[in-house]
Amino acid sequence: MSHTDLLSEYEAPYILGSSFRRKVAEYIERCHLEDGGYFFARVPPSNGLDTYFAVRSLFILGVKPERPEAIASFFLNDVAEGMLGGITGIFITVEVLNELGRLPDDVRSYAWQQIMLRQNKAGGFGALDNIYIEVPSELEETYRAARILRTVGADFDERRIADFVSSKLNLDGGYGREGRSTLASTYYATAIYRLLGTNAPTHTDTLKYLREAEERWRASFDGGRVNFIEDLYWLVGSLDNLGEKCNFRDRAIRFVMACQRVNGGFARATIMGIPNLEYTFYALSILSEVGALQRFS
Repeated sequence: MSHTDLLSEYEAPYILGSSFRRKVAEYIERCHLEDGGYFFARVPPSNGLDTYFAVRSLFILGVKPERPEAIASFFLNDVAEGMLGGITGIFITVEVLNELGRLPDDVRSYAWQQIMLRQNKAGGFGALDNIYIEVPSELEETYRAARILRTVGADFDERRIADFVSSKLNLDGGYGREGRSTLASTYYATAIYRLLGTNAPTHTDTLKYLREAEERWRASFDGGRVNFIEDLYWLVGSLDNLGEKCNFRDRAIRFVMACQRVNGGFARATIMGIPNLEYTFYALSILSEVGALQRFS
């Protein structure tokens, strides 16, 4: 069945069934290497982030990863060798091991201690300045740190984190440093509030910001301009964090499915780019959130 045939049925609750899940899962598992991890380029060594995206994608699909013990060992070996690195390294380790049901108590304790050492003076986590250009948001590490602490069952000052996030709130209802709102920062801000069980301080204004961004995305899509899958991921995810639904579900599905390549993976855009595990994760997350793919996780 072609993408067009599938998309003609987009009003159904779940339009993408077992054949779709199988095709994408096969693409992901082709990126599974002998060292236990995953890498989209399929050459060793595996990449930690790619392994995280692969495992999360498989769980969204409702598919068990092949060789889960090897995946766990891939991370546990890094723990034993002290090679976890910073917040991101700890985050992907805790997330994957927890997903696999193989998160030992010593790793929980280690993660808690290491993350608390990385809380900055403003109440967030990670660097306050000189953030790498490839980092999508200054709130990314704070979200990852808070999720780690929640996952390992640590006690921490939730209000201090929430206050740090609210300091990034701008007049337009979005979030971002120096008064410039971005979809990525708005996504992480709303994700942190959701994680902490705290209402966004200006829900109405933030929703207005997102609806305006949604309308711009729709106009761009209808105008045939190039859109990138990560922008739709931030947008749909932010709405979901606020308990809201995407207003252009049909267009979102069409865009995502047009980003799929013949090998089953997803690329960054419809007309350019090669598929990788990160964009595949974004695609599956969007499809799940708009109801085109049954949510298993």
